[in-house]
Amino acid sequence: MTADLSSLDLNLLLVLDALLRERSVTRAGRRLGLAQSSTSHALARLRDALGDPLLVRSGRGMRLTPRAEALHGPLARLLGELSTLLSDGGAFSPETSGRRFVLSAPDLLAPLLPDLLRHLAARAPAVQLEVRGPLGPGLVEGLDQGVDLALATVAAGHDSLRMRGLSRLPWAVALRAGHPALEREWTVQTWTGWPHVEIRAGGAGPNLVAAALAAAGHERRVGLVLPTFLSAPLVVAGTDLMLNAPAPLLAPLVDRLGLVLRAPPLPLPDVPVAALWHPRLQADPGHQWFRAQVVAALEPQLAHPRPGGQG
Repeated sequence: MTADLSSLDLNLLLVLDALLRERSVTRAGRRLGLAQSSTSHALARLRDALGDPLLVRSGRGMRLTPRAEALHGPLARLLGELSTLLSDGGAFSPETSGRRFVLSAPDLLAPLLPDLLRHLAARAPAVQLEVRGPLGPGLVEGLDQGVDLALATVAAGHDSLRMRGLSRLPWAVALRAGHPALEREWTVQTWTGWPHVEIRAGGAGPNLVAAALAAAGHERRVGLVLPTFLSAPLVVAGTDLMLNAPAPLLAPLVDRLGLVLRAPPLPLPDVPVAALWHPRLQADPGHQWFRAQVVAALEPQLAHPRPGGQG
């Protein structure tokens, strides 16, 4: 059945997009600057126009119906293309633009965000940045449905995406200042003689440090498993545990937390970091500007020298 567009207020599509993204009437209204009652009224009109409940109560939250799931991606693409079409020839003025850019990044890269925010604010004071978690297996779908740019630890590109390599990150071992291991010769035995913090994010692959140790006939002792990176340096700063992570991502935390960085006493493969985006945004002037700013802000931070083996 073909919908009669003349009977549908096209402003409702903006409400529908917000509802599909937020899966909450309250958050969708806040996103659009609407009162909750206005958003609820708009949802009722959408349900009537489309003949589908769209969002249904599930526990304390709301879930999308199959019809709403099917609308989510195409609607996001449509509104993005419409915004570009109706803009001033696609022109972009960072000094005056209030455009909102969406960046996907693992929390491993969170220490880089302050410099990125300062960089953007100095050049485009009204531009908004929304940071979301890693897209994981849904990388292609996420970049096709509203995420402008994804930062990820990937070495090879994807046929469906554009990619710009940013750096290859050397590893470091973080210890608290005054750790007893710092008084000893820095060897594999010293490194593995103390318990380590291991990060196990959802969907993570094999642990590179454990694999390198096993290949060399060694084994470390895991004293603590954490689901995110950011909490790990805090734990290390107050205990005798060690943390293995890319050196440039630990560097901003060294002085704040009183950490010392050592180069791993065993060779570890560098961690590749890249920026990825959907081809449909390749020629968009605003996106071109945003990509350039992310590269300009992050590349110097990612070019941190390798840590030494001595204190």
